[in-house]
Amino acid sequence: MTEAKPKRLIVVATNNRHKLQEMQSILGSAWLVQGAGDVASGLTWEETGSTFRDNARIKINALKPYVKGCILADDSGLCVDALHGAPGVNSSSYGGIEGDHGRNVQRLLAHMRDVPDHERGAHFYCLILFLNERGEEEMFEGRCFGRISRQPSGQGGFGYDPVFIPDGYNLTMAEMSERDKNAISHRGRALTEFMKDRS
Repeated sequence: MTEAKPKRLIVVATNNRHKLQEMQSILGSAWLVQGAGDVASGLTWEETGSTFRDNARIKINALKPYVKGCILADDSGLCVDALHGAPGVNSSSYGGIEGDHGRNVQRLLAHMRDVPDHERGAHFYCLILFLNERGEEEMFEGRCFGRISRQPSGQGGFGYDPVFIPDGYNLTMAEMSERDKNAISHRGRALTEFMKDRS
């Protein structure tokens, strides 16, 4: 009887429990996913970067003093064609209060009120930075294309999921099962790239 291979610890630079659960589900049993609060209680940072990569690096640097092993940081956002790529890097604070998903969605729908159906294209984007035990940095990207609905629908997911309908579907990400969402999501695709050829 062979012994089970020990899980590889990875500390994710987030305090968002939904995101941690999503990442654990995608990465699977080979990894033990912890959040920033698990290694440094109360640790926060200001996402002042002008790009997704800038913000991911800010998170990596905030965690470095507390973690000797692997660190993963992602920055992601919703990019809407009719809004010239907004909310983009400001997705989590678009409604005026950081992390208030309801206000973010309300402001988005208000700005999209008069946009016709054929011009409501958008995509979710995710950039991942991974710092391994040797201090080497790797970058991975994922995108999920779709369109913005006219009203929220569904109880699952988080963020803009209730108003984002992926291409090829007639339901929002918030109406999809966790498994189906992870298979096509921007974060799922970036993490799939991360997992390639990684034992």
